[in-house]
Amino acid sequence: MWRRFRFFEKEEKQDLEGAGEISCACGGRGQLVLGREDGRVQIVDRGWKTQETFVAHQSDVKHVQVVPGSTMMLTVGKETGPNSGSCFASKLWDLEQPVSKQGTRNCLQTLRGTGSNRNIDGEVTCCVAALDPSQKASMKQHPSLVVGLGMANGDVLVFRGNIAKDKYQKFVLQTAIDTNADGTNSVTGLGLGIAGEVPVLYVVTKTHTMAYDLATRAKLRTLDEEGCERSNVCTTDKGQLIVGRKEAVYMYEVDGRGPCFAFPGDRRLMKWWQGYLITVDHVEEAKKLAVSNTVYETDQQKRNDIKVYDLKNKLIVCNLKLVDEVLDVVFEWDGMVVVQKSCCLYLREKDMASKLEILFQKDLYVIALNLVPEDPSFAETRSDVHRRYGDHLYKKGDYSGAMEQYIETIGLLEPSYVIRKFLDAQRINSLTMYLEKLHEKGLGGVDHTTLLLNCYTRLKDVSKLDAFIAAATSFEDENEMHAGKTQYGGSFDVSTAIRVLRGAEYFEHALFLSKQAGDFDWYFRILFDDLKRFEEGIEYVSQLDPNVRKSSLLKHGKTLLDHSPTKTTAQLMELCTAVEEGARPIARATEFLHIYIEHPQELLVFLEFIVNTVPDSEDEFILTTTLLELYLARDLEAAKMHGEVQNGQVETNKDSIGGGSERREKALHLLQKAWPDDASEPRFDSSKALMLCQTSEFSQGLVFLYERMGQYREVLEVYMSDHNYRALIDTCRRYSESSTNTQQHWLSVLDYFVNRECIEGRNVNSEVEEVLECIHEKSRLPPMLVLQTLSKNKEINMEVVQGYLTKSMDMQSRRIEEAHTESSRLEKETAQMEKEIKALRTKPILFQNNKCSACMNPLDLPSVHFFCMHSYHQRCLEDTEAECPICAPLAHNVWEIQSALARQASDPKSAEKFFRKLEDSPDGFSVVAEQFSRGLFAAPRVEDFT
Repeated sequence: MWRRFRFFEKEEKQDLEGAGEISCACGGRGQLVLGREDGRVQIVDRGWKTQETFVAHQSDVKHVQVVPGSTMMLTVGKETGPNSGSCFASKLWDLEQPVSKQGTRNCLQTLRGTGSNRNIDGEVTCCVAALDPSQKASMKQHPSLVVGLGMANGDVLVFRGNIAKDKYQKFVLQTAIDTNADGTNSVTGLGLGIAGEVPVLYVVTKTHTMAYDLATRAKLRTLDEEGCERSNVCTTDKGQLIVGRKEAVYMYEVDGRGPCFAFPGDRRLMKWWQGYLITVDHVEEAKKLAVSNTVYETDQQKRNDIKVYDLKNKLIVCNLKLVDEVLDVVFEWDGMVVVQKSCCLYLREKDMASKLEILFQKDLYVIALNLVPEDPSFAETRSDVHRRYGDHLYKKGDYSGAMEQYIETIGLLEPSYVIRKFLDAQRINSLTMYLEKLHEKGLGGVDHTTLLLNCYTRLKDVSKLDAFIAAATSFEDENEMHAGKTQYGGSFDVSTAIRVLRGAEYFEHALFLSKQAGDFDWYFRILFDDLKRFEEGIEYVSQLDPNVRKSSLLKHGKTLLDHSPTKTTAQLMELCTAVEEGARPIARATEFLHIYIEHPQELLVFLEFIVNTVPDSEDEFILTTTLLELYLARDLEAAKMHGEVQNGQVETNKDSIGGGSERREKALHLLQKAWPDDASEPRFDSSKALMLCQTSEFSQGLVFLYERMGQYREVLEVYMSDHNYRALIDTCRRYSESSTNTQQHWLSVLDYFVNRECIEGRNVNSEVEEVLECIHEKSRLPPMLVLQTLSKNKEINMEVVQGYLTKSMDMQSRRIEEAHTESSRLEKETAQMEKEIKALRTKPILFQNNKCSACMNPLDLPSVHFFCMHSYHQRCLEDTEAECPICAPLAHNVWEIQSALARQASDPKSAEKFFRKLEDSPDGFSVVAEQFSRGLFAAPRVEDFT
């Protein structure tokens, strides 16, 4: 059943003036080309105005054709032949060449017949011209052509090559099967096709339909034992041959006959254009006249019916009835031009929107879909048709059929438009199908994924849920893995899918999806929070890439420590000792300290391992300080595991690290290792370490830190607070050997023992005697100061201090005697110096040196003599030198010392320094004497005030 529609609109008829009637027509290059009976060719533009007219033949133009894809045109017309007879001639023209003022155009080539003259013998019944399909497309002005001329005698003249440049082949195909002159051998139509890369010429006569190979010039096969009348042959865009007969229309390919369509009629013309088959049928019917309710048939009425068939959709899209004869139908200006002898009629095709609106009004959505080309440029149009069709089916209650249409709109129609229609629980199956297709095309968003998984869980369709999750198992690369790209080309939001599955308590599905998608955060959250499989989690962590393992342990390490502290700490040990390229560590131990807040035992083992395994790390300062804090913690229990590195692997042993005393030994060892000598800087926070040792009463650590800091007084105080007499005395003795300023230390020790006995009533005579002996040997404390200190304890008898006093008195006697001796010597030297000065001032000096003190050569004049009794040649002294070169350096040193002492005495801060030193020193008299010798108390000189 062929449906009828009006897809073409008729415009007014256009009368075209000319010297002769129109005999043929064609279209091309946006123009209408008309051949007239007077031999002229008229070219008309879209405004129906004649652009040019030129003489092509001497008389009637029978055929005209513009070669598709080129600027050339072929004409066939009548010429005056030999003996003043009429014959046919075929000419090739270039439409790009201008017409002369005389109305003529230069002919590129006249196609000769096989005879001796320039014309073609016999009548040309049809023609075909096209670019040679076997030649590659070229931008040349005159490409290779294939021209075929069908003759009334059954022959076909073929011209192939560059005809414009006279470089072509010419041959004749003899199609006549018998030599009867009844006209049954006449060629009624020609067409060009292609078999592979070989051009094929279709030849149709009144009795046969054949195909010829133009390369070999041989007949391929006879397609049919029937032919057709003239002008009932055309070819499709795909190179198929269409032959029209009275009973039907037949289609042929190179291999044989194809489908046929029952279009009966007296067919006079047949054309093909953009998927449409156009037929012109001659119809005769009696004219009817109604008189007094009686119908009478009068004369026969003749007309031409023009029908346009859409063979694909079985539609008749145009049915036009014309009285005048139709010469040809030309396709130009996005429509059809019906050419008659004196006028033309233009049929404009309606646009796609108008056609579809006609079909929508009749609910013919299937036809509308077939009508829209499957081309990307029409994608939105097809989507709109599917939407309308879906809406139509939805209103009728056909929800499954409607969903099939809505699925076709994915990518062009907003998904919410469809989803809102199917949110009802009864339509959940259709909604599920739509959401699946949406994800397959990679257009599923977060909300769509949520909705789809909710549909699966509500339907309890585990098989589809499994299939959806399994789709995430095929990832081509890491980017697709993290994007959730599936094996069927779609994508979905992995986090959303996992969240929905967890909410529906499909924990295994969520776990599988997170693992395959590489979302380790979700994987461990499900594994620990929902499934409580902690041992499986720690095993899985060990298999991960180091960088991924680091991020996983940072987020979930505390949970793992709570349930598997031994294995988790071993994992962290291995991770923090691994390095990347360039010897850079993959992870730093300081990054994981926060997860050990409730696990001090494991933290101690972890830090002990890192500090011993990775020396000189960037975080050694923090790690050592933290480890020291753990060693000195009071309530820290002995750890139950210990990590060691064996053969590059971290292993755990059940070896306890001991109790508090053993940890304190390790703390002291750690301090000594991190601060090996006084010249180096500590590799820990010394202030915090000092505070930790104080709060934990770790005397050994305090002693070590105070000694490294040079705070020896505090060292003694530590021993005093611990009542460690032996260590106190030995330490003070050791300081006396390495330093001379230890008087205050011994005085503090002595005061400690004296007060200790007063407070506790303990007999410390032996310690006091030892201290007094050390004071006598190592220090120079004044005896009076010592006796004042001892007097604080009335229990100390004379027997304890008798030995010290005896030795002190002897020492003082020796010192007094030495001082008297030294004083006598200095008095003699002073008297001698005063005598020499007086002699220099009052008596002449006799210089008796006979040698130069510089060169040791005999003196000669001129010479220079100094009061120091040194003599020199004048030449041995510099011109400006006025001092003895030998004695001057010593004198300069004395002057410099005196100047320095003078500057120091005049310094405003010197007095402050003096009083501070006097306060700190146990022997104030010595301090005063020293400062007196330096001139601190000297009277100011007169020159200081001038």
